[in-house]
Amino acid sequence: MALPEQINLRPEERLAPSLRILIYGVGTALMVFAVVFYKLRVFSDTAFVLVDMARKGGFTVAHSRAIIVLTQLLPAALYNLHAPMQWIVLSYSVNYTLVSVGLALLCLHWLKRPFHAIALLLLTVIMSVLLFYYAVSEMQIALLVLLFYDALCDEADAGRKRVPFIIATIFVLPFITLGHPMMLLVMGGWIVYRLLVNRSGYKEVTFSAIVVFATLAAKKLWLTSTYEAGKMLTWEAIRPFGLNFYSGPFALSIYDYIVEDAFMMLAVLAATIGMLVWLRHYKFLGLLVIMIIGIFTLVLINFEDWKSHVYDQYYEHHLQSIMFFIVLIFCFALARVRVKQSLIAGVLAVVFCVCLVKIGNGSEPQYSRQRWMQGYLDLMDSLHAKKAVLGRIQVRKGMVMGSFYSSSAESLILSAMEGPEHSKTMFMAWDVNDIREPVNATDQMLNDSWTYKQSELPERYFQLGNKSYIILDKVVPDSTLQRLYWR
Repeated sequence: MALPEQINLRPEERLAPSLRILIYGVGTALMVFAVVFYKLRVFSDTAFVLVDMARKGGFTVAHSRAIIVLTQLLPAALYNLHAPMQWIVLSYSVNYTLVSVGLALLCLHWLKRPFHAIALLLLTVIMSVLLFYYAVSEMQIALLVLLFYDALCDEADAGRKRVPFIIATIFVLPFITLGHPMMLLVMGGWIVYRLLVNRSGYKEVTFSAIVVFATLAAKKLWLTSTYEAGKMLTWEAIRPFGLNFYSGPFALSIYDYIVEDAFMMLAVLAATIGMLVWLRHYKFLGLLVIMIIGIFTLVLINFEDWKSHVYDQYYEHHLQSIMFFIVLIFCFALARVRVKQSLIAGVLAVVFCVCLVKIGNGSEPQYSRQRWMQGYLDLMDSLHAKKAVLGRIQVRKGMVMGSFYSSSAESLILSAMEGPEHSKTMFMAWDVNDIREPVNATDQMLNDSWTYKQSELPERYFQLGNKSYIILDKVVPDSTLQRLYWR
C-alpha cells in the first residue's frame, strides 16, 4: 500500500526513460495526425467556426464558452495576416491538437507531474477515437485544461507554484467552468476528488470551490443563452425515466460503440478499479462509480427518444466527462502503485497504439464524405454555379441525415481552400419546395437554422458573385444526382 507522504513527491524525479519517450512519442503522433488529416477536420461545426472566424476577422465564441479561444490562436492570427485559406485550415487543426500536447509538456517539464501528462494524452487519444475529426468541442478543451489545473493544484498543495495557482484560479478556472453546461456536474465531482486528495489542508480546494460556485451563479444570472436554456433538464424529461432507459435503442448504440471502437476505455477502467482496490482507496472507487453512473444516466435522460437517436460524435461530446474521471483517477493510482515503470510504459503503449490506429481508420468515412461533396462541387462548376441547393432526398437511405446541416459551411471552406475564385456553397434542404430563406436573394447565405449576408464574407477568401441560388433537383436529372452518392 502506498504511503500518504508519496502524494507530495514529484514523480518526475524518478521517471523512467521509457515513460518519457512514450509521452514524447504520443505527442508527436498526435501532431502528425493533425497535419496529415487537417482537411478532413473541416467537418460539422468546425466548418461553421472557420466561416465565423472569417466573417468576424478573428475569434468566435458561442454561448459564453470562451475556453474555445485556446484553439483559435493560430488561425485568428493568420486570418489577420491574410494568409491563404489552406494555411488557416491547417493552423486550426494544429492549434486544436496543440492544446492537449502543449499542456502535457507543461505538466512534464514545468510542473514535474508526468502522470498528469499521461492523463492528458490518454484522455485526448481515447476521446479522439470518435472526436478527432470533430475538432470543435468546448467540453473537450475545458476538460483538458481542468486536468492541467488539477496538476497545478497538486503543486500548490505541496507548497509549490502557489502564485501560478492563484492566478490560474482567478483567471482560468472560470473559463473552465463555463466551458459547457455539463461542466456543472464535472466541477462538483472534481471538487469532491480534490477533498479526497488534499492532505495538507483544504485552503486550495476551498478557494477553487468558491470561484467555481461564483462562476456558476454568474452564468445562471447573466450568461445562460437561449440555446442552453432550451436544453436544460426538466421534470418532464425526468418523469418517464426508468431502468428500461439502460436497454433502450440509444443506450444499446452506446454499448455497441464501446465494444467495437472504445474498448480501450473499458481496459483503462478495469485497470483503475484494480489499482484502487489494491491500494485500498475505496473512497476514490466510490466517487468513480457515482460519476460514471450519474453522467451516463443524465445523458440517457436527455437524449433517449426511442426512435432516431444513435450514438455519434455529438453524444460523445457529452460523455467525455466520464472518460475525464476515469483517466484522472487512473493516473492518480498509477503514480502510487509499486510497479516497474517500464512495464507501465509497455501497457500504456499498447493502449495508445490501438487508439491511434482507430483514429487513423476513422479517416475513411471522412474521405468518402469529402469525395461525395466534391462530386457536387464539380457539378456546380460545370453549371457555372456558385450557390446551390440540394434536396436531402438525394441522399441514400441509411446515411445520417442530420449530419448534413453543415454542408453549406463545409462546401464553402473546402472550395475556398483552392482559391477565392473557386469558392462555392451547397445548402442541403429537407424539402427543396419549402426552404425557409428565399432562394432568389442574391445576398442571402442559406443555413439549416440561421442565416447571414454574403457581404459579411471577406472577398479575399470568398468570391461568390451576385447571382442567386440554383436548385440542383430542378435543373439536373435525378439520375445524375443519384450517381454522386458516396464515391
